[in-house]
Amino acid sequence: MTGNVLDDQADSGQIKVLIDQIDPDLVFFQEMAEEPARVLSERFEHHYLIPGTECRGRGVASKHPAEFGSLDLPWRQGVYARLAVANSTLTAAGVHMPNPIVFPWWRSVRQRSDQVESLLSWADEQSSDGLIIAGDMNASPAWPLYRRLAERLEDLPRQAASLVGSRPEPTWGWRPGWPRMLRIDHVFGRGVSATRTSVHRIRGSDHHAVVVDVTVG
Repeated sequence: MTGNVLDDQADSGQIKVLIDQIDPDLVFFQEMAEEPARVLSERFEHHYLIPGTECRGRGVASKHPAEFGSLDLPWRQGVYARLAVANSTLTAAGVHMPNPIVFPWWRSVRQRSDQVESLLSWADEQSSDGLIIAGDMNASPAWPLYRRLAERLEDLPRQAASLVGSRPEPTWGWRPGWPRMLRIDHVFGRGVSATRTSVHRIRGSDHHAVVVDVTVG
């Protein structure tokens, strides 16, 4: 499960209900303030949480023991978890790419390019059986950043949706509560197969959470 919880605007009570209903094995949050971090820490024994403001908060929580750490990327760091899944190993990262329309736009273009190149270099170094990269990419499938990732990794929600003859649902709208317009929250993978996907409202956030069921190997 991955979701942008919009700093302190997301409804932490609704997040509790959502997590309890979905019962995910692994959760990544972006723009994570203190309250969403507390929700994760209360529900997951294993976690690596760095709450913050101004879009900087981030974290990962796991139902299973894992090795956690920060993913050193330009502009804004990510988080990762390495864990055992049955007889396989999985490395999963949560990231938040820069907004492409923040002025000056040319700086955003450079930041996004630097960040995705560093992310892919990190991915190439991973030796786990399975790899997942999830988060708010601030890029729809029409954007170059998405295409750069999709060239190297599998779009897991698209893969899962294709199994039932559908397409992944949009995840982002202009304002919390407004209709979702674009799919900019993604889950990519290598060495894993997606079996099911869904999106879920996060009350108070302009993003939906994305959930993907995967098998490793």
